[in-house]
Amino acid sequence: MGRGRLDLFRSDDDRSALQRARRLALQARSLAQLPRPVARFWYRALRRAQGERDTWSIDVACRPAELRVLLDALGDAPRVAEIGTAAGWTTCAIALARPGREVHSWDVEAHPERDRYLALLSPADRARLHLHDRPGGLGPDDPPPVDAVFIDSSHELDETIATFRTWEPALAPGGVIAFHDYDDAAYPGVTEAVRELGLDGEARGHLYVWRKSDR
Repeated sequence: MGRGRLDLFRSDDDRSALQRARRLALQARSLAQLPRPVARFWYRALRRAQGERDTWSIDVACRPAELRVLLDALGDAPRVAEIGTAAGWTTCAIALARPGREVHSWDVEAHPERDRYLALLSPADRARLHLHDRPGGLGPDDPPPVDAVFIDSSHELDETIATFRTWEPALAPGGVIAFHDYDDAAYPGVTEAVRELGLDGEARGHLYVWRKSDR
């Protein structure tokens, strides 16, 4: 874990002081507009990361503004698959956004940081998270049926395509697949994957949302 800046900006951020001030205001407003359990968790996770000097978890976490868009895209989906657990902040937020929601999250490894944040959940909420240490592009031998999928893994072209093709058959009619870091110059593989797959969806900032036909 690094020992760099302890703020909401990633370590390679080069925005001006004015741009940073405006972005912080946006994040503060967005945090206040998140569902209360999500906002409370995110703030506690940030404070814990700062206390532990865990800059990596801060760097990889979805910010409040991104979470607002993601949670709106997921809607009331009772069963969600997340590809890319990382430190677990977004995993926990997805679960806490809806009472009773089950979340299956995949990652290529069990990052040691994630237990620190899972410990912030109540036992009942923690029981709704199912963590799998396996590449999401492979998925389980028999993917569980889900109502939404959030793809936030390697961001490489081939793996993003493989992940979509693994999970699309398990997705309920009318369900959504959301791709993180779409139209982001730092992650061109995501945009290329969406184009190569020929998906007809909607870009919401750096989130691309595709809905499966319910016919």
